[in-house]
Amino acid sequence: MKRFKHYVPVLFLPLLFLYSSQSHALPSQGDEEFVFKLGYFLPSFDTTLRVNNERLGRGDEVNLEKDLGIDVEETTIRGSVMWRMSERNKLTLDVFNFSRTGNKTIDRQIQIGDQIYPVGAELSSKFTFTIIPISWSYAFIKTPDWEVSAGAGVQWSQINLKLNGNVSLSPISTSREATAAANAPLPLLGVDLKYMITPEWSVGGNLGAFAYKVAASGMDMQGNILSAAVNTEWWFTTYVGVGAALNWFYIGVEVDGAKWNGEFNYEYLGPQAYLTARF
Repeated sequence: MKRFKHYVPVLFLPLLFLYSSQSHALPSQGDEEFVFKLGYFLPSFDTTLRVNNERLGRGDEVNLEKDLGIDVEETTIRGSVMWRMSERNKLTLDVFNFSRTGNKTIDRQIQIGDQIYPVGAELSSKFTFTIIPISWSYAFIKTPDWEVSAGAGVQWSQINLKLNGNVSLSPISTSREATAAANAPLPLLGVDLKYMITPEWSVGGNLGAFAYKVAASGMDMQGNILSAAVNTEWWFTTYVGVGAALNWFYIGVEVDGAKWNGEFNYEYLGPQAYLTARF
């Protein structure tokens, strides 16, 4: 994944050059057919979870950053593509993935699933969260300066936690592993706003929210999703521009499935810088 991050921007630039060399109508803000975005995203996280067990009962609430030493921040690649199907209808696909690790000697007893880790246990953790939102929106206000849209979408979320703990009970040393996984599409409703300050410069933002109860991939999930973002873009050529954004996201979910029974609360906030292309 780390090597892939370095090569993606290099692969993206030839695509922009090839497409821009073709003969087609010149795009402008608000009437482009396709918009691609690719850049770096640096969020900070606050993550808590609980994994229950039929034999041991209710698990402990664990903060991954404070209790397990998992990275509070991570830089990742974030990309998206927008297809304007008609003057007022848009379809957007967004993709990004977080993979964080941590090591810590715990100072309190922790139960995660079928494992109990005593004080002094050395824990090595890995937490991955993949998000693939697909959304449709309709511009109910569309002028040369403003575009205001409302829409709905599905956010495919894949969550995995793997925890290895070394426990020393003199003269015996043992290793214990705990895992939890959830994988489901979660619905989301949202509103987007964009204001064109000049033909080359725009500012915008979006809000999204949904309370849900879904059954998918052999598990039941219920909770809520909240998201917000502000952004600005500047087009220094007809086809290529740069942008910056600040993104906030929260998901709270109760999970009941074969691989995870418990609770998950996840929040991030961070800046994004990206290259964008339109056709």
